[in-house]
Amino acid sequence: MAPDPISRQTARQSTWHEVCQAYHLVERADLTVVHEHMPAGSAGRPHSHQRSRQFFYVLAGTGTMTLGQREVPVPADSGIEVPPRTHHFMRNDGEDDLEMIVVTTPRASGTPHVREQPLGRDRGGLVVGSHLRHTRSGDLSTVVRFEEAMDTSPFLGQGGLDWHTSALGDPDLEHWVLVDRLDRVIAFGILVGVGGGDTVEIRRMVVAPEGRGQGLGRLLLRQLLEHALANPRVHRVWLDVSADNTRARSLYRAVGFVEKDAPADATLLDNGVYMEWGDTQRIP
Repeated sequence: MAPDPISRQTARQSTWHEVCQAYHLVERADLTVVHEHMPAGSAGRPHSHQRSRQFFYVLAGTGTMTLGQREVPVPADSGIEVPPRTHHFMRNDGEDDLEMIVVTTPRASGTPHVREQPLGRDRGGLVVGSHLRHTRSGDLSTVVRFEEAMDTSPFLGQGGLDWHTSALGDPDLEHWVLVDRLDRVIAFGILVGVGGGDTVEIRRMVVAPEGRGQGLGRLLLRQLLEHALANPRVHRVWLDVSADNTRARSLYRAVGFVEKDAPADATLLDNGVYMEWGDTQRIP
């Protein structure tokens, strides 16, 4: 039986340099295929692969591939091969985002094409997160624990185990968790309105109390926003936040949300402030 088709929406995702996205389309010992997104000004780290051969094919934008001492522009609709044991890295010097497919055979060990930050651990042993996946029923006890943290619960509406269990079965909701490399849940978020229409609400975002201050909220928000905007019918993404939650309001503004008067179809929390995504062409 042939395998099912895979897309950016169904592939495993990871983030590097906090702004670059990778969608792992094929992950096998003999072959990997990754769709990578590099914003303007981002770059990989010089490295080489002892056994692996790679091919970089640019879909949009223009990349600059450094091969040893040589620099090669790689415009859209073209690609470049990198033999084994060749020092190389790709960077994006342009003003537009760089989208490319990276094919590697056999699979390269680790992720040497990026400068990864060490896995930070807090006193509770939390490992900094790596990718987003759909929430499973076994995750919900952890999700509820995050909600019940003393500094989080005052800013939330409905919640609890029964509510989240119902949310998992609602076709108009998407329930997501951010997990670390050991698949431990370290944050979660909920999208509402994914069943149709042109509007999606980011209903909830909560980071583990022991994971605060590690950039996980920004990572979660950016990935939820990308999922919401992946549907071409969606033209408005919004959320509401308590007027007293200054930390969250600052984060949302930094990522591109703008405070506006709430439209008639938006239901806000008590003391809620309506914020709408201000640029549907680019995710920071």
